[in-house]
Amino acid sequence: MYGVIKEKQRIRVDSAGVFLLGAVFLFLSIGLVMLGGSLYRHIMLSSGVNDQIRTTFSYIANQVRRADANGGVEVGEWKGQEALLLTQDFGGWAYVTYLYHYDGALRELFVEKGTDLDPEAGLPIVWLEGISFLQDDQGMITVRADFEDGRIEHMFLSPKTSATEEGR
Repeated sequence: MYGVIKEKQRIRVDSAGVFLLGAVFLFLSIGLVMLGGSLYRHIMLSSGVNDQIRTTFSYIANQVRRADANGGVEVGEWKGQEALLLTQDFGGWAYVTYLYHYDGALRELFVEKGTDLDPEAGLPIVWLEGISFLQDDQGMITVRADFEDGRIEHMFLSPKTSATEEGR
């Protein structure tokens, strides 16, 4: 009889060990899944912000390159907004592309020179907190962009021609 009782206690101890090992494995698995989810979320947020930065600066740089002829690049003001004014001639008609910040977005408005439209008419390109343009005496343009996550990034552009050079 003593052998039967000892055998039952051993089975209980073995069962408890297996149960505890299973519970430890379960908690570690849940912890790893939660850690992986947190890392994935962080990577996706960083990726989104980096995409915003790349999109903003590559878009502006390409627009400046496209308009960089005969003094077509100028930093100025339009409708109370600081703007990058890109002027081009098509078939004897002058057109202006305004790049400016309005209502939480970098916007583009392409119109015939002298056309009077409101700032909300511009096409939103990328959402950001703010953007500013500064042009020095040599024509170098500094673009400062404030992004939604608090980042502030700068880009420097050196157009081949600018309105400041043309006026000299």
